[in-house]
Amino acid sequence: MNAVIRQATNEDVSALMAIKENVITHLLELGIDQWDEIYPAASDFLQDVYEQTLYVLDNAGRIVGGFCLNEVELEGYETASWHSESFLVIHRLLIDPDFQGAGYGWQLMQFAEQQTISQDKNSIRLDCFSENPTAISFYQKLGYRISGVATFRKGRFLLMEKLLHIQ
Repeated sequence: MNAVIRQATNEDVSALMAIKENVITHLLELGIDQWDEIYPAASDFLQDVYEQTLYVLDNAGRIVGGFCLNEVELEGYETASWHSESFLVIHRLLIDPDFQGAGYGWQLMQFAEQQTISQDKNSIRLDCFSENPTAISFYQKLGYRISGVATFRKGRFLLMEKLLHIQ
């Protein structure tokens, strides 16, 4: 796996939007109605690029995934029982379904942890759609624990956190 993670550019947004469409199709085939034409939008990714918080996984010139990593907590996050006040938040993690199961999600999450530690933060927060058992299992295997529940436009989301050990 010679994929590299780099900061995204405006030119990467069309590839991410194509991946989003593939993810929506894949999730709907599994009976999971998580993303749609409203979210995530190209404007979300473009704002992430502008803020320099969007990263892509580039596999030999082909974008196969990406995510946003910032300090933005969505409305509802305040209801969780978080264990750290020093954190970054993952948003919009996506991997092209054609490349799922190849370790790319793990690679993105490891990168997110390294970025978080390099910014002297000691935890990562995220929300995970409660009706997506594959994603919930993925995050739990990586050490994320459920800290609360929030309701967004598409339903209930688990608020999850992983404490990082800073040397």
